[in-house]
Amino acid sequence: MKREQISLHTLILCAICILAFPGFVHADVYLKYKQHVDPFNVMGQDQPAKDAVRETWIAKDMIRNDEGQQTVIMRLDKKLVYFINKEQKTYAELPMDVEKMAKQAIEHDQSMSEQEKDEAKRFLKEMLKDMSKISITVRETDEKRQIGSWNCRKYIQTTTTSTGPSMTEIWATKDINLDYTLLNRMYAASMMMMPSMKDSIDDIMKEMSKVQGVTVYSSSTTSVMDTQIKSSQQLLAYADRKAPAGFYEPPQGYSKHEM
Repeated sequence: MKREQISLHTLILCAICILAFPGFVHADVYLKYKQHVDPFNVMGQDQPAKDAVRETWIAKDMIRNDEGQQTVIMRLDKKLVYFINKEQKTYAELPMDVEKMAKQAIEHDQSMSEQEKDEAKRFLKEMLKDMSKISITVRETDEKRQIGSWNCRKYIQTTTTSTGPSMTEIWATKDINLDYTLLNRMYAASMMMMPSMKDSIDDIMKEMSKVQGVTVYSSSTTSVMDTQIKSSQQLLAYADRKAPAGFYEPPQGYSKHEM
């Protein structure tokens, strides 16, 4: 949906980021992260370096991410995702399924011909098939250090897909008192956005549970279409907060648009 400035590429990356940056937590938690992506070139297009601040709010069965003028709300209870454009005061509502999201986005893209839509759907099918061939291993290390005010331990996460391996260095802390059983349940529910991963979800969750605590800092090198993308994120702030009423819904007065 160009009016919402959300592309098919953005939808798929939204799901990939769930794998790249672990650390979902329990009810009414506020997390503020600084994010950085190095410049890269993909399919002949140069992408400049990007720095951003992401604020994440998590309540029972609900996750909200704010980054600039864009907000993404995942409602696990409703199996819906809201994409909100605060600048244009618009939002889109989609099923919490990456394949359904992308197909719906293709169908409603008026700039594409029927032939182009068919080609896009075939490309999507192959891409999701490749993404389903995924395995994750996590190795705990003895390295420890303080990052900010948190005492952290280092973990190495290796993610292997059909496009190649990705490496993530994770520094996690147990200084933040959370319900980690709920953390893992929320993480698993989020991953179910990728139906093709259902067969491997148990093995993935077993590995991810080796990361003890909340991710304070992570740096990743991800292979995408023969391109290496380097990124990092660092926790700036954490708090237990009560979100205002209606915080996990599209704001009143915003117009609903199809994607």
